[in-house]
Amino acid sequence: MKLKFIAAGILAAASFSASAATYELGVLDPDTTDTLSGISTKIPTFFQVDDSWTFKLLTPSWTSLAFLQTFTSPEGAVQDITATLLGYRNDKGGFVKRTAIGMQSLSWAGPWELDAGEYTVRVTGVTSLTRAQYMGTVSARPVPEPETYGMLLGGLALVGFALRRRARKAV
Repeated sequence: MKLKFIAAGILAAASFSASAATYELGVLDPDTTDTLSGISTKIPTFFQVDDSWTFKLLTPSWTSLAFLQTFTSPEGAVQDITATLLGYRNDKGGFVKRTAIGMQSLSWAGPWELDAGEYTVRVTGVTSLTRAQYMGTVSARPVPEPETYGMLLGGLALVGFALRRRARKAV
């Protein structure tokens, strides 16, 4: 009789395993707007999700991060899903969770500009149905240099000067 309880305990403990995968999204192109995406592996029932998503910025960039999961029944959602940008002061901003029928998402609500470097986002939660999955996406756009703003202002000044001269000639 005791052997049955021990076997049941081992099976119960085994069913609450952990998924600790690392997904490397890659390097974002510093010359243009770039987006990288990935899909998690299919996670079994009652698994603790503790995944890491990594990406690299070569230059300071305006960055958006999002994690999305769709499901057909509420039980299919990853329960208590959260995300944290590691090595970053999350008190300046963090991820905002949004839910709707058949969907939940985590979106980066922190400052948009991130310095050049390697970043890791940690996603945690618990699955309640078998074969749960979610998707991660990172988008980045280079931050304009101060010279770019100077050239823009200079060009606007020239256009304004030309329009003013044209208006004076018309009178």
